[in-house]
Amino acid sequence: MKRRFAVLAATAALGLGAASRAAADDVAVIVNRSNPVMAVTIVQLRSILLGGGAKWTGGGTITVVMTPAGQPERSGILRIVCGMSETDFNLHFIHGWRNADGSVNSGSGEHPKVFGTGPQVRQSVATTPGAVGFIKASEVDDSVKVVAVDGSSPGQPAYKLKTK
Repeated sequence: MKRRFAVLAATAALGLGAASRAAADDVAVIVNRSNPVMAVTIVQLRSILLGGGAKWTGGGTITVVMTPAGQPERSGILRIVCGMSETDFNLHFIHGWRNADGSVNSGSGEHPKVFGTGPQVRQSVATTPGAVGFIKASEVDDSVKVVAVDGSSPGQPAYKLKTK
């Protein structure tokens, strides 16, 4: 009996270690704990990031909060979600960008609020009801809620949002 327990405990510890390693490069999408949203799609995230007037399901305004240019979590989000470099992202807010349907988004939307570190982004999201932020999964705590993206969460094999 003791041996079975030891084998089960070792197996569980190894499994958790693999999930932790997988999550090391993951970028978590976080929202305020009062936000009822539990999951979003990559398409919805793109609309939110590009400021196309996206609102939460309940009608609340979305405030995008990010780390500064050059941070791996920001670069990963822009590359994976928007298919853009930092330069392209900034030009979008100046000149506009072609939407998925082919129409031109003429510089609409509000540029994201920028905070120097992931913990500062997390704190802003925790205190702003309509906020959505993007931080390293290792920086998440219980002050915010992590939402699933395309049905997966940080640490799961199918999770798409990575820093690399």
